[in-house]
Amino acid sequence: MSEEKHSYTVQANVILNKQPIFGVNSIFAGKEKEYPETEIGEGTIICSNSIIYAGSKIGKRVFIGDGASIREGCTIEDEVMIGRNAIVECNTIIRKKSVIQTRALITADVIIGEGCFIGPDVCTMNDRYMGMVDIPMEGPTFEDGCRVGGNCSIFPGVTIGKNAVISAGSVIDKNVPPEEVWRGNPAKCVMKRKWLDKMMKAKEIQLNKKNNKKN
Repeated sequence: MSEEKHSYTVQANVILNKQPIFGVNSIFAGKEKEYPETEIGEGTIICSNSIIYAGSKIGKRVFIGDGASIREGCTIEDEVMIGRNAIVECNTIIRKKSVIQTRALITADVIIGEGCFIGPDVCTMNDRYMGMVDIPMEGPTFEDGCRVGGNCSIFPGVTIGKNAVISAGSVIDKNVPPEEVWRGNPAKCVMKRKWLDKMMKAKEIQLNKKNNKKN
């Protein structure tokens, strides 16, 4: 049963305002600090078994699915959807109306623009050398309107350009220019976005005609 709190909805077994604690091998060990309570906008729904850490800002009409985890210092803007068991690590920014699907891993220090789509099981990384070198970590950047298919791996520090499309299962180890479609391991450009849009429009017309015949 949902429990109404203020102007947002929190379902059963949600943990709000958890303070971070770090293991002895963490680079943040001994640097713990007290974060303020997370801000949550009106109309937001936080589903069962989610964990929302302190020190984040969650906008209006956000949907956070069952078992999701939002770490400290994040900014989640209005009308974002975060799927079941998705993980959003610390200091990440997700702009308005973006979709993060089930089990996606959004690492720390990521920027996701407006209207982006991040498919299920996408893995983002912020440490190119897997802890072997002491260098600053840098998450990827997703510019407005880009779309990333399920099960993609996105390397640290890369930028996915505006309205770019990444095919499911691809590995992105370099910057993707705006308005391009990339696919493969390592991924390469296979077409311009405008050609994909034309193909999708033709497919939509074909399906509509098929449905109209059935009716």
